[in-house]
Amino acid sequence: MANRQTIQQGRVYFRDHPGVFERALADTVAACLEGRLNEGKASLRMLINSTIGFEALAPLVGRPAKSLHRMLGDKGNPRLDSFVAIVDALQKETRVKLEVNVTAVD
Repeated sequence: MANRQTIQQGRVYFRDHPGVFERALADTVAACLEGRLNEGKASLRMLINSTIGFEALAPLVGRPAKSLHRMLGDKGNPRLDSFVAIVDALQKETRVKLEVNVTAVD
């Protein structure tokens, strides 16, 4: 679990370097889509803590903060609708819009 000082440092860093947050959010979603779920969940927890926090996120996604913590924990298994709601809320609150690019694989 992140401590308050680490969370505050993350908030300041992302505020001062908005491009870093955008890249981190894109990498987080990519990790989940590529099957690296534990990495994606850990990164998503960090992004939530470093931006709006779980308490502010909870009403935006219609889930208690404790439930969000559990679903993004090591043993958590968030449903797709929950994952999408979390990413959507993060995008709205941080004014970042994810875009999907498709690339053919040889």
